[in-house]
Amino acid sequence: MIKNRIYAILVILSGVLWSTSCIFVDLLGGWGFNSFQCSAIRILTSAIILNAMLIIKGKGFKYYKVSLGSYVITAISGICSVFAMCVLYYACLTMTSAATAAILIYTAPLFVMIMSLIFFHERLTLTKISAFIIAIAGCALVSGVVGEAVVSVKGIVLGVLAGFSYSLYGILTSFYMKKNKEPLAFTAQSFIFAAIGALCIANPVEIVKKAVELPRTWLVFAVFVLFALLTSVLPFFLYSKGVSGVSASTASILAFSEPLMAAVWGVTVLGQSLDIFGIVGIVLVVAAIVILNLPPLKRKKTY
Repeated sequence: MIKNRIYAILVILSGVLWSTSCIFVDLLGGWGFNSFQCSAIRILTSAIILNAMLIIKGKGFKYYKVSLGSYVITAISGICSVFAMCVLYYACLTMTSAATAAILIYTAPLFVMIMSLIFFHERLTLTKISAFIIAIAGCALVSGVVGEAVVSVKGIVLGVLAGFSYSLYGILTSFYMKKNKEPLAFTAQSFIFAAIGALCIANPVEIVKKAVELPRTWLVFAVFVLFALLTSVLPFFLYSKGVSGVSASTASILAFSEPLMAAVWGVTVLGQSLDIFGIVGIVLVVAAIVILNLPPLKRKKTY
């Protein structure tokens, strides 16, 4: 039970780190980088860092010696999950608030639960259903949908599509880890394919040129590295490690810590408003995570 909770904590921490994306996108946007360039900066920098770590850990290319099937999985993950999620989510962030974008991407658990039932034959327990409903209700309140917020239809569509892309990562991680033991390998290899997609939508030369033209260029590149480390390298590794100890559907609900913290960053850092609905929503999200981590009730033996 303690080990399972450690895995659960890793997933929660990954969500907290992912939530800082809104801060970096807002900062880079202020410097003149669009959502496609933000996606490319994050993906390309992360790909370099992750694969350097994998080569060092394996003392060479040990962890790249995987089956063709494993590479197919990482290719799908890189293009359809990491790359697509990043582009769609950052585009959504530019059209909605941090909290709204985060709740939309967290339609992912619904897709994960459906796919887990199909591929892994997981049991759909009352606890999971209850936690999911409570978390969705909480995130809806945090996003401002229930209040008087003006919602972008295009932003909502992009956010839901980002949610579907995000849901694929947990499922594909589970498939990959069945035949491979190194979670960093899955993440690093996925980012290689994601980087190929990033190169198709943004010219890295233009990004570097724009960065050089900005005052304190060293700070701009430092932000690029922090952007990759805090919103990609660490959270993806923690999530991959965490999902190896909990089911994909459980992990997707635990990662609701992301929209919760996105709302907090939106208010404290970006100056976005949070009304009473948002406060109640935060409480509900926390409640959903607590419910999911409660130990199962033991039935008393009858004699």
